[in-house]
Amino acid sequence: MKKALKALALGTLLAAAASARATPSTTYWTPATTYVQPYLVPHITYDTYFGETGNYPIDTGLTMGVLPFEKLQAEIGFDLNYAVPGYTKGGFLLNAKLGVPEGAFGDWFPGISAGVFGVGLQTDKTKPGQNNYDVFHAEISKTIGPVGNLIVGGYVGNKDLLVDETGAKSNAGLLVGYNTPDIPVGLPGLNKIVLAADVQTGKNAMAAAGGGIYLYFTPAIDLLTGPVFFLNDKLQPGGSKMLWTVQLDVDVELLAKPKT
Repeated sequence: MKKALKALALGTLLAAAASARATPSTTYWTPATTYVQPYLVPHITYDTYFGETGNYPIDTGLTMGVLPFEKLQAEIGFDLNYAVPGYTKGGFLLNAKLGVPEGAFGDWFPGISAGVFGVGLQTDKTKPGQNNYDVFHAEISKTIGPVGNLIVGGYVGNKDLLVDETGAKSNAGLLVGYNTPDIPVGLPGLNKIVLAADVQTGKNAMAAAGGGIYLYFTPAIDLLTGPVFFLNDKLQPGGSKMLWTVQLDVDVELLAKPKT
């Protein structure tokens, strides 16, 4: 019983911080994308997950590309989740990613990437707010004509925090994602839309599937919205089976290197 209660407590905390996956480049809910943020272009996010039975703390963060190469790209970033009383030390999380874009070495070449997210600085097990989830992930993607972009990969994280409701480790699984090609709209205030969906398998609090729509007001500003369905609701706030997400994303191109 004590083990189960401990797992539930950890799961609740993990669920509160799970939205930190939003700042690393993502498809929808997961990092199942080989997209890497462009060089010297900061990406700012403001993400919410809410429902009738529970909600996550608001997540804000920033990710930026840090390599000036076309065929090898990298991004680094951080998240801030400070809306959990008593767990403020666990609210700062880091992420990083390295990738080779699709087509870098020929039309046949798929996109490839690998990275880590949920890297926390609070590692003292005697204190609340543990957040060293250290989720490593890798994926491969390919655009299939007008069908869209398909992504498959996997992840593994901290076995002490990524657990099921009984306390048994559930720290690895598959990542699968899909997004449509850009759907041009061209209306005043709405540049284009993109549909996206993905799933992260497992019995931990991060295991979920979801899908929604990106509304691009400009090429650099978009709003993502849709539902997230959890694969283990016992570890979610209020036992939530589903939460709705609204995410505002802004690329700030002030530091971008001019194209020549």
